[in-house]
Amino acid sequence: MNLPNPHPPGCFWHQYAEKFGVPDIKYCEETICHFISEPANTWSNLGFIFVGIILHFWYQRQGEKGTRFLELYGINMIFVGVTSLLYHLSNNFLTQFIDFLGMYAFFGLLLLGNLEWLGRLKREKVLPLYLVSFIPFSALFFLCRLSGVPVQLSIGIIIVAGLITKIMIFKRAKIDGHILALALGTFAVAVTCQILDINRFMCDPQNHWLQFHGLWHLFNSIGMGILFFHYRSLRQINPR
Repeated sequence: MNLPNPHPPGCFWHQYAEKFGVPDIKYCEETICHFISEPANTWSNLGFIFVGIILHFWYQRQGEKGTRFLELYGINMIFVGVTSLLYHLSNNFLTQFIDFLGMYAFFGLLLLGNLEWLGRLKREKVLPLYLVSFIPFSALFFLCRLSGVPVQLSIGIIIVAGLITKIMIFKRAKIDGHILALALGTFAVAVTCQILDINRFMCDPQNHWLQFHGLWHLFNSIGMGILFFHYRSLRQINPR
């Protein structure tokens, strides 16, 4: 929270970081004095956008009468990619918050999808609640910021709620866990890359082609794509 402005005076984003504040974390990649201030961490977000576009139009062509969750999934991934790309492009507190909106969108949608499958949430309620959910999630973000707690804790709380509902699903139905295991394995690789970046393992700040945090983006986009097919398989199982 007390990190210095990553943009030197005279750089495009310097005044914005001065006005809105700086992020509470700095990744390995050097912040350069260009409009795209972190190239590797910026362009790696195209993975989310690319996979999201494919999933959205593929699902539309299937003509399936699935859940609202599946209809929103591809668009959700695109939103995740755009918000994260904007953050690493500019590297200031305002766009960090926007980046968190993308993460809230993804984990919030998973939570609502689980509740829809469990029959706790009607299909027509998913989209309105999805949009409204950004209000409490944003409040939690700023509460963490003001109290000096890492804002990443807000994501952890949503993940815990999602895991609880996922356990409820496994108790209600016999589910083939192979696809889910593959997705979780991919996410594990992504988390490993994130940890390596934060701990500056083999850190080369001037490498603007490949960074561990960029790999975090890419493996997460693959994992999210795989996870879609896990949830698609759930629609064929009667939760009752």
